[in-house]
Amino acid sequence: MKFVELGDAISRFRFAQSCLGLAGCLCVCYSVCTPYWLNNKGLWTTWNNSSSDRDSHKHDVTFNALEAERVFGVISFLLAVSTAALCLVFALCWTSQTVRSYSNTRSLLMVGQALYPTTLLLFTMASTGFFFLLTWSFFTSQHREEIRQDFSSLGSSYWLGALGWILLLVVEAVVFIAEQAAVPDNMPDLEKAVESWRISPQPEAAKRTLSEGYKPVGSKGKAPKRYTSVP
Repeated sequence: MKFVELGDAISRFRFAQSCLGLAGCLCVCYSVCTPYWLNNKGLWTTWNNSSSDRDSHKHDVTFNALEAERVFGVISFLLAVSTAALCLVFALCWTSQTVRSYSNTRSLLMVGQALYPTTLLLFTMASTGFFFLLTWSFFTSQHREEIRQDFSSLGSSYWLGALGWILLLVVEAVVFIAEQAAVPDNMPDLEKAVESWRISPQPEAAKRTLSEGYKPVGSKGKAPKRYTSVP
C-alpha cells in the first residue's frame, strides 16, 4: 500500500499543506500547554497585578481578558488536535484514487462540486489559527507593559505560538492561492470518468445476456421433450 503520493501537482500541494498544518498545530498545542510565555508563566498562571487592584474597573477588564484568552486557548487546542489528525490522514492515507469510485464521483457531480482536500484543510487550519490568534492577542494586550519593559522575558511558548498562527493563517493562505493558480480544475476529468463508466458496462451486459439466453441446436444440453396427445 502506498502511503505518500507525490506523483502530480495536486498530491504535492496536498502533502505540503498537510505538513504545514501539522507543524502549525503542534506549535499551538505546545504553546497552550506549556507555561513559558512570559517570565516562565503561561495562560494558566495566576498573575498578580498590583496596579489593577487600585482600580476596580480595570481589574474587571483584566479578569475578563484573562478568562477570554483561556477560553479561546482551549478552543484552539481542541481544533489543533482535530486538524492535526486530519492533516495526517490527508498526508499519509489520501491518494488521487480515493474519490474516484463511481458512487462518490457521481454524487459529487450531481451537486456540481468536486472534493478538494486542500479546501477542507484551509477551513480547519484557518479556524484553529484564528482562535489561537485571539488568545495570543489578548495575552499580548494584557501584558504589553511588562513586554515593553523587558522584551527578552518572552519565552518559547509565546514565540512558537506566534509561529503557529502565522503558519496556519498566513502561510497556508499563500500556499492555497498558489495551488489554485497552478493546479487545473479536475472536474472535466471526473465528468469523463463518469461518462466512461456509464458507457462501458452496457456492451458487457449485452454480451452476458446473449450468451446466457442463446443455446444453439446440437449443444450438449438436454434434448427437448416431445409431448404426444393420447386419443
